[in-house]
Amino acid sequence: MVQSVIVIGAGIIGAATALQLAKAGHKVQIVHAGGTDATSLAFGWINASFFLSDDHHNLRAAGIAAWHRALKDVPAPVDWQGCLCWDMPPDEMAATFTQLKEFDYPVEMLTKPQIKTLEPALTDAPEQALFFPAEGAASSADLARHFLIAAQSLGAKLISNVYVSGLKTQNDQVIGIETPHGDMLADQVIIAAGTGTATIACSIGCDIPLVPRPVYILRTSPQKKTLHHILATPSGEIRQEPSGQILMPVAASHQGDSAERLTQTPTEAADATITRLQDICGGLDDADWSEVIRAERPVPRDGFPIIGPIAKGAYVAVLHSGITLGPIIAELVSKDITGRLDNADAAMLAPYRPDRFLTP
Repeated sequence: MVQSVIVIGAGIIGAATALQLAKAGHKVQIVHAGGTDATSLAFGWINASFFLSDDHHNLRAAGIAAWHRALKDVPAPVDWQGCLCWDMPPDEMAATFTQLKEFDYPVEMLTKPQIKTLEPALTDAPEQALFFPAEGAASSADLARHFLIAAQSLGAKLISNVYVSGLKTQNDQVIGIETPHGDMLADQVIIAAGTGTATIACSIGCDIPLVPRPVYILRTSPQKKTLHHILATPSGEIRQEPSGQILMPVAASHQGDSAERLTQTPTEAADATITRLQDICGGLDDADWSEVIRAERPVPRDGFPIIGPIAKGAYVAVLHSGITLGPIIAELVSKDITGRLDNADAAMLAPYRPDRFLTP
C-alpha cells in the first residue's frame, strides 16, 4: 500500500530513509529547516570497531554492509581505506582484538615495522596497533546531498528552509506537521531531525532524551598525500581527505567523548590540536589549520540509537553515529513503517525502541 510520508530532516538519516521509501514507491516529502546538519560537519568514519554492546556492534557491522548496498545506487564519496587504531592500553587492545575475532569482524594485530610500512609519515609508530581493513571514511560535507538527489530522481520532493514547529494530531493520531507557513498532511511522519528531534517530539508530549555533545573538528589547509588510513591515536582521530585537507577532532577519543560543553575558544582548541597533529605526523611542520568547525552531535541519553514509533503516524530515528548507521537505519525504518520487518530485522531494532525510556 502506497503511503504519503513526510521525513523531517535532510541529514544522512533523513536523506537515506527518503531514498529507501521512494524506492519502495511511497510518496515522500523531505522537510529541511535549513542551516547545517550534523552529517555535513561529521568526522565521517564508518566503522564497527567502536561499540557499546554486542547488539550495537552487530548493528554497526550491518551498517557497513548496508553502505556497500547503498553505493550501488548512490555515488557517495566513500574511501574504504581501513583504520589503524592504538588509542587504548595494550591489555584493552588485546581484549578488543579477541572480541572482534569472536564477532568474525576483520581485524589484525600489527607490529611496529608493519605500521611504519603502512604509515611512513608517523614520527613515532606504536609498538602495536589494531588494523580494521573493512572500515572507511565518507567525505561528509555533501554526503547527504547525494542521497537526496537519488531520492528525488525517484519522485521524492525536497522542501528547504521550512521550520517544523510541531506535529499535527487528530483523534490521538499524528496526521502531519505544523509549520509557520501552514500545515502539511501525511500518512506517516518520520522525525530524523538530529538535535532538533526532541523539540518536535515534545509537541505531542513525547520525551526523546538527548544529551549535549558539542565538538570542535579541525581541518588543515590542503597537504600533499601524508596519511593512507584513518588513524585512532591516543592524541586523537585523524584522516586525510582527497582534497588533501587533514581532519582531526579536538577531543581525543572523539567517538566516546562525553563532554557536555566546550571549555576552549575555537582558536585555542585549533592551535593546540594542530600541535598534536604535527607531533604525530612528520612533514607537517608548515601545516596550519584553515578551519575549525563547531558541531552538535545528536546523542541519546544512554548512547544507543532511538528508533521506532512514538505515536500512531509518527516515528523517530535519532542516533550517533549517523555516518556509520545511516544506510542500515534507512532500510530498517522503511520496512518498519510499512510492516515489512522480518524476524531478523525486528531483532536488530528491538534494543533501540523509544519505549525503553518510558517510566514503568
